[in-house]
Amino acid sequence: MSILAANHVSKPRGLTLEKETIVGLSTAALLKMLDADSRAYAKTVASHLPPPPYSRYGPAGIRRLLNTADPERQPVHPVHSVEEHFVDTPAGQLTVRCYRPSAERRLPAVLYYHGGGFVIGTLDGVDDLCRLLCAESDSVVVSVEYRLAPEHAFPAAPDDAFWAHDWAIRHAGELGVDPHRIALAGDSAGGNLALSVCTTLAENHHTMPAALVLAYPATSSAHEGPSWDVYEHAPVLCREDALWFWSQYATSVGVENDPRAVPLLSSALHALPPTLLISAEIDVLRSDYENFASVASAAGADIDIRRYDGVLHGFFTEVAAIDKARHAVSGAAHHLRKHFAR
Repeated sequence: MSILAANHVSKPRGLTLEKETIVGLSTAALLKMLDADSRAYAKTVASHLPPPPYSRYGPAGIRRLLNTADPERQPVHPVHSVEEHFVDTPAGQLTVRCYRPSAERRLPAVLYYHGGGFVIGTLDGVDDLCRLLCAESDSVVVSVEYRLAPEHAFPAAPDDAFWAHDWAIRHAGELGVDPHRIALAGDSAGGNLALSVCTTLAENHHTMPAALVLAYPATSSAHEGPSWDVYEHAPVLCREDALWFWSQYATSVGVENDPRAVPLLSSALHALPPTLLISAEIDVLRSDYENFASVASAAGADIDIRRYDGVLHGFFTEVAAIDKARHAVSGAAHHLRKHFAR
């Protein structure tokens, strides 16, 4: 495993404190640690929403607050075409949105799973990201709208994630993609789902995806470590909300011992495809996924971490507002192109 400290980060601020001095920094202090773009984004979010924790408003309320689409919004990044398809599954139909960079056939493809704590998130919320990733990776991006908790708790989302991957392979000709060059990507909860697909494929002795891109993925159920203390009041995702999201999703008995829900427990980490893990400095989950990367690397996985300083959980999808998000997507596209070429 290697850690590439993007944007000249040499040490992770806050996580190097002595154990007895680790305390939760205030939101105001954390805002000062953000770069200019991320600080402006966090302040804009705060100005349009009531104070956190947002979990106090329940699933319906938090969706009203955070899933609202701007009807006047225009796509930032042009692509050749955007089409929606319906995926028939044992649990009903799923919607996927396919972004195509050109009319060329047998292109590589990337299945993208959005974040949102398994409770919120929409295809519209990652539209800009998927357009940019499509253009920069020269790949068809298939954005998956999986079922959400608490109405559909574990294992609904990983089932949907796997069925969407299976559908993409079976319909590769119709989609104009190469079934041997399909990668997986996702942010936060979506990164967890991408890993769950890999676990299921490995357990059934199926071929792994060509590559994997994970942006600050949910990887553990322990919810402990320095980042959980230092960044407990972080903008956008605070500790209380992160714990609430998990409580809405992990409601069945034994879920915390299931590697499809907790990737850290997977016995197939050695079989992961070449993986790029994008880390956000100011992120309550950071201890979890950077530890996961260490464990996966020790198991034999080819996994690199690119850590971005001065950014917060959720930055990767904000390509219209945060410059480092655009750099992170470019890095992800380079990773995908490199491994598609193989």
